[in-house]
Amino acid sequence: MGKVAKRHVEGRTKSERVAVRKKLGPLQNLTVQSRTKTRYERARLRFYTFLKHEQLEIPHRRQDLDLILLEYIEHLWSTGEGRALANDTAAGLQDKDPRLRGLLPVSWRLLKTWSVNEIPNRAPPFPEVVLHSLVGWALQRQDLSFAVSLLLGFYCMLRTGELLGLHSNHISMPKPRQVAVISLGLTKGGKRQGAAESATLGVVDALTLLWQWKRSVPANTPLCPPPHKWRKTFADAVASLKLENYGFRPYS
Repeated sequence: MGKVAKRHVEGRTKSERVAVRKKLGPLQNLTVQSRTKTRYERARLRFYTFLKHEQLEIPHRRQDLDLILLEYIEHLWSTGEGRALANDTAAGLQDKDPRLRGLLPVSWRLLKTWSVNEIPNRAPPFPEVVLHSLVGWALQRQDLSFAVSLLLGFYCMLRTGELLGLHSNHISMPKPRQVAVISLGLTKGGKRQGAAESATLGVVDALTLLWQWKRSVPANTPLCPPPHKWRKTFADAVASLKLENYGFRPYS
């Protein structure tokens, strides 16, 4: 059996790959997703503000940063901040300066201790009847895209970030009521595997609404508005149906 040539999904020729990679940008800018990089930048800014307030400076020796970061993590813990900010600070500093990796052992140990002692706030899963209620609420308001987003998120088990990033051209659906394929690209899990991921939708009622939405919008139309607006609509739906006490969240 002959050797199978390696396939470059970004392009068959060198010139095609150059064009694709030019759009992607330098490799050093692709180590983390853009949303993650934004979180890291915000966390570092908070850390620098803390240093300025405490009249501290970034030490010249990298290994000396560990004890300063330790004090900051203790500060976040004692002032009621979330663990995500503490994690983003440590990871953001390492992302900014990869040579810090392995030089922050005390800080990472403290973060692990935080995770062990923190009571998790998990998102309870929707019963299907709640999904139907939310979709009915959306349709009553003539918000077809929100209704479709709920159905896709539920039946395709999408992460919130995956759902909010969907566009009409990510959805392949040749005919009404035919199984739809949703291309997710390089998701959080897909990047670890080095392969794009997809999901399928086969629920007839959901397919009907998805077909209506896809036929009513131009190519490359976002399924959802900006994240803060979508989350506001979700919160309004939960409140309107008097479901606040159940603690439902988008990840539900």
